[in-house]
Amino acid sequence: MVRRALFLFLVAAPIMAMDAANAREAGGIQISPVMIAMSTERNIASLRVRNGRDRPVAFEVEVYEWRQDGGRDVLTPSTDLLVAPGVFEISSESEQVVRLGVLAASARQERAFRILLRELPTQREGGAVLGFTLELSLPVFIAPVEARGSLQAQAESSAWGPVLMLANTGHTHVRLISIETAEAGGVRAPRYLLAGAAVQIPLPPNARTIRLLSADIGGAEVERIVHVGRPPQRLDLR
Repeated sequence: MVRRALFLFLVAAPIMAMDAANAREAGGIQISPVMIAMSTERNIASLRVRNGRDRPVAFEVEVYEWRQDGGRDVLTPSTDLLVAPGVFEISSESEQVVRLGVLAASARQERAFRILLRELPTQREGGAVLGFTLELSLPVFIAPVEARGSLQAQAESSAWGPVLMLANTGHTHVRLISIETAEAGGVRAPRYLLAGAAVQIPLPPNARTIRLLSADIGGAEVERIVHVGRPPQRLDLR
């Protein structure tokens, strides 16, 4: 078993970090599922990690509670989500099942976590470190049964230019699929807006009409058009 001390010794190895939702297969490593949904009634889940490389690969897993502050992700180490095994090695063309279980689920509002799968570098003969290592970040949601998000959207002009203000006043996350302006194309935005979170997204200076595509926890997609300076639009996903 590769020990954490080895990782600390070889920490200078190049790291390729990514959100696993955008990397179902990364560097020969396949992850399934890339988003883990649990509930207050179904508080156990599993994750499969497959090694498609021609050599063994080892991972360690870390758990963080996830919240958002002004659109910024805040990750805090947590022991409320159990993961086993926490360190493992997978032979070439083999897979590992990782079990997850939540200790404390909320009956009212969704809890969000991030699990970080960090590849432990492999050492060649002579001490050289082999290739890139991966860091894969997977979202884990534990939602009350029947709960939904509630997204509010408003675009306004400010001294710094137009901004799109989004607030999720519901009890589960909302997935932001795409945000585009009719005048300047796509706009960068968080992938998720967690329950109770809000964000202000800067828009191009000439933006006047915004197309917002979002999805609720069940995957149902909703499209809306937001105009700069119009009253807020509310969308209940309950």
